[in-house]
Amino acid sequence: MLSARQIEIFRAVMRHQTTVGAARDLHVSQPAVSNAIRHLEDQLGFPLFDRTGNRLVAREEAKLLYRESEGIFLLSRALNQTVEDLKADRRGHVRVVATPQLGHTVLPAALQDFLKDRPKVKAYMDINQSFNVLESVETAACDFGLAIGLEEELTHTFEMIPLGGAEMVCLLPVGHPLANLARIGPRDMVGHTLIGLDIRSRLGPLVRAAFRQEAVPYATDIEVRFSETACRFVEAGVGLTVVDSLTARGMAGGGSKSLIRPFDPPTKISASAVHLRSRPLSRVASRLIDCIRNQMADG
Repeated sequence: MLSARQIEIFRAVMRHQTTVGAARDLHVSQPAVSNAIRHLEDQLGFPLFDRTGNRLVAREEAKLLYRESEGIFLLSRALNQTVEDLKADRRGHVRVVATPQLGHTVLPAALQDFLKDRPKVKAYMDINQSFNVLESVETAACDFGLAIGLEEELTHTFEMIPLGGAEMVCLLPVGHPLANLARIGPRDMVGHTLIGLDIRSRLGPLVRAAFRQEAVPYATDIEVRFSETACRFVEAGVGLTVVDSLTARGMAGGGSKSLIRPFDPPTKISASAVHLRSRPLSRVASRLIDCIRNQMADG
């Protein structure tokens, strides 16, 4: 059996017709090439070249071997490249299911950063509610999920990877009567149109708890399921809302019709990646999580 290295050296000699040229091409010494060819001929039991001065003239057996080795050589080179790509996390695929708070905010920028040096990696993304995220992870429909405030729902089945923290903020229209306040709490919101997050939202109970802490009724005028929906209503000037800072930052900014103010009492939330303990993350998935964590830190 010929080794991949023997075939590589033999083909280099066939191309250059000298051991000097082959050695230069392969970045090895000329004696190393000569010894390799001699060893190959001894192994085969017949000569491959006639020596004429400094040149090697290929025999018919060598020409036939050269033609037949083309496919093997290309396959070996492709395989080696695949190994290098895998070592550098440049090949593979990754499936992620995320809640809107992360899927519509930090994930796009993290994915852009992740893919810029990995053109051979294919990513599959889906946005869903938190209980659907955990369901997708549990059924192995994705490599990992992204959600906020998962700590209380996780069992020994899941492995949680902290990504960073965020906080609840008040988002209100530009020109709103409360816009001059440095911080906004439940008492400040009394008498103003409040867009709330309903009980199906993971963040809704957190906001309700904050209102209870301040002994203020959670009197909402409109209730929605997703933070992004609440932000859209604020942008349209309907009223104010309390949402996660990740979603709020994604809405407020240049040209926006809404403002962000800290919410009192301070209400922290944590973002996590979660996967099955029985299904370790691939190298590609781990690198993407690193990019998401970096994006959260930069945000």
